[in-house]
Amino acid sequence: MKKIITTLAILIFISGNSFTQFNKAGRTAMQFLKIGIGARQVGSGEASIAGVQDVNSIFWNPAEITGIQNAEASFTYTQWIADLNLFSGAIGYTFQNIGTFDFNYISLNYGQIPEALTTSPTGNFDTRTGNTFSGSDLAVGIGFAKQFTDKLSMGLNARYIRENLFIYSSSLWSFDIGSFYNTGWKGIKIGMSAQNFSTPARFLYDKEETQQTYDLPLVFRIGFSIDLFGGQDLFLEGDPSVQKLTINVDAIHSNDYGERLNMGFEYTLLDIFTLRGGYKLNYDEGNLSLGVGVKYNTGPLLLRFDYTYVNYDFLESPNRFTISIGF
Repeated sequence: MKKIITTLAILIFISGNSFTQFNKAGRTAMQFLKIGIGARQVGSGEASIAGVQDVNSIFWNPAEITGIQNAEASFTYTQWIADLNLFSGAIGYTFQNIGTFDFNYISLNYGQIPEALTTSPTGNFDTRTGNTFSGSDLAVGIGFAKQFTDKLSMGLNARYIRENLFIYSSSLWSFDIGSFYNTGWKGIKIGMSAQNFSTPARFLYDKEETQQTYDLPLVFRIGFSIDLFGGQDLFLEGDPSVQKLTINVDAIHSNDYGERLNMGFEYTLLDIFTLRGGYKLNYDEGNLSLGVGVKYNTGPLLLRFDYTYVNYDFLESPNRFTISIGF
């Protein structure tokens, strides 16, 4: 336990002393890749790469999808800022003695955006032309993870990514990798992931046009999870009085911002009702998150509904709804 507390203190110390570093915001493309997917993960302050093992883990740490027992499907709707709607989904299946496969997607449509001139030829403040244009983002991926021992899992996710804006577009492939280690003691788990390995994006109008290149947001995460009380073993025994409280902490390093620290908790009662909360350090918006979840076992199907609210001070506060089915 002393080693765990020491590790947690080091993560907080490193992140806290990095907050004053120069932030390179706005220097990477495909920013939709940084939007949190899954109400369960976001509800715990986006601290999830070691504490959540479901089909949506493919968006955080590919190694964690080994937690899928048979098959699982999940769909998330995010009411994003500026009246944008983000849809995402994942379907995973575990083949015994082979591993777990996962198909996933993210789709974001910008809607109709009013066209405006950079300067007004008449001197008016309103520079809108009366025309509109649109844009969209898409990421489609196939992931695979394998549990090499009863404690260690590793995973990979390959994604085709495309972004369109007006007459310009860019498409490329990216890769995510991750590892997950369950110590088997006191519910302590450790996870690591690296996301969006790719060649730079280049937005083109035609193939002969030369454009500046932009890196993708390369994100490295290391996370820690511990069950303060309760645990999976008690759930398997079917004790109706069981409670479980899990604490999650993730430290994040990216190529377009300073170090960050995400912290969250997940409290489950009777293996049915769940309350979540989290807080993120060194973010301009969306520090506090709150969420709830309900799970219902019908026998052949396991249904779960999760909702999360993230508080924004200056922008519209987004809501997330996730429906998951295990079978």
